[in-house]
Amino acid sequence: MKKLSVIGVIMILFSLVLTGCNGTNKESSDENNQEAETVNIAISDEPKAEQLDATTYNSSMAIYSAVYEPLVEYDEKGAFKPGLAASWEISEDGKKYIFYLNEKVKFSDGSPVDAEAVKFTIERAKFNNEMSSLQLLSNLEKIEVIDEQTIELTFTEISNQILAELCQTRPLRIMSPHSVEEEKVSGKFIEAIGSGAFMIKESSAEHVLMIPNPYYNDENPVNYQINFKMIEDGSSRTLALKSGEADIIGGTLGAVTDSDIGSFESDTEYNVVEFEGTMSHFLAFNPDNQELNTTLRNVVELAIDKASLSDKELVGLFRENVQYVSEVNQKAVTYDIEKAMSILESEGYAKNKAGYYEKDHQELSFDLVIQTTEFPEWKQQAELLENDLKKAGIKINITILDREGYYDALWKTKEYDLIFYRTYTDALLPYNFLNSLYHNTEEEHGVLANDEVLSQLLDEFGQVIDEQQKQQIADKLFKRISDETLAIPIDYKDEKFVVSDKISEFSYSGLSDSPIDYKNLMVK
Repeated sequence: MKKLSVIGVIMILFSLVLTGCNGTNKESSDENNQEAETVNIAISDEPKAEQLDATTYNSSMAIYSAVYEPLVEYDEKGAFKPGLAASWEISEDGKKYIFYLNEKVKFSDGSPVDAEAVKFTIERAKFNNEMSSLQLLSNLEKIEVIDEQTIELTFTEISNQILAELCQTRPLRIMSPHSVEEEKVSGKFIEAIGSGAFMIKESSAEHVLMIPNPYYNDENPVNYQINFKMIEDGSSRTLALKSGEADIIGGTLGAVTDSDIGSFESDTEYNVVEFEGTMSHFLAFNPDNQELNTTLRNVVELAIDKASLSDKELVGLFRENVQYVSEVNQKAVTYDIEKAMSILESEGYAKNKAGYYEKDHQELSFDLVIQTTEFPEWKQQAELLENDLKKAGIKINITILDREGYYDALWKTKEYDLIFYRTYTDALLPYNFLNSLYHNTEEEHGVLANDEVLSQLLDEFGQVIDEQQKQQIADKLFKRISDETLAIPIDYKDEKFVVSDKISEFSYSGLSDSPIDYKNLMVK
């Protein structure tokens, strides 16, 4: 056997040490992940983790915030607090924003979260969302990297929604350029690389397993892994928790009915947690249905006993904790079936033999579209509404669609007369929600309204910097929606979850579309 020199032995030992060090990091990381407790989270739709590009809307809403972090975060009552950006400056004319990034933050591949990554993300978001109504994308003039930690955004006009848009779950959370081929803005998406608490280990159509990001929280990662499981039916989500298949259910992850939640309240193996929400569920109208004019929409609202739909007092589209809402800019409509029928008769309607009003041999009959995958309680509420309107001589035909069919009806086919919908997370700051659904464009009317006055008010609001002026315009906006009966509230939703005894502490993030505060989730 050939003898090794002393130097050779030393070199081999040195090599083994290096290999051992590298291997130990990876192996210990894998070992830790194997030993880490798995938290199973029930979601209502397919995760589509292989498409989890931060700048698109392709994957389940529920999984974005586990991987990606925002530049800015919401604080209470619509205030803003630092996220990946430690601070920011806004020019007096509202056209220039400078963001100063937190130092030392890294993506899950170890690369820095720097100004170039922010620039890449915003440019990719603009590339992937050409028709977006977001101010940050539609008004963007240029992006300039000042240094590694500083980036400047310049807009073509006053843009007062930039901070709110950066808080959203998508499409502006920051991703690594390494996520796409050749790090090109237009490059093909390869893998999800963010600075959030987790990174994807494996995924399928039914689930996605995520393990801790070792660089998260200044290299103080969480000590558990998460497994998002698609469970489409609300009752099945309840059964999954009871069987141990799931550890967290509820909220917009996959709603559970109040009656199902009530079944856990006296069981010490589970914890029911509830947080004040900002979301409203409401009844909307198809703006293409000419019969559903302001008068008839008002009749519908008069005929609905809202007290049977919710345990909260329902006043207007937005609840009282949403920014700009006041006691004077939304009016409560009192249940008055006699008044509803009187208005119909004054408009020339008369009841037929079936007990429904008709005019010119056309019966008052409307199709109500709902889905129960995300919101199982809608079925019962729709049936209560159907019964109320029947008493008032209006026939309602309920159609329950699957999740995809429902959103196709809302956004594409428009095959509905009435539809249940909900406000978004950013309804905490309601402009973006209203602009996306009620604003007319040069090409077409809004998704849920064809109202030029409302569109003009939305344009005015987006161009104002002074807070007092914003409030004045918001007062007109909310009053217009109320006066024209463009949305009828059917519920104000708090954030309700049920967790297994595996979870010792559960914190709400403040965003209903990404509700779990992973940093403060404590696992036994």
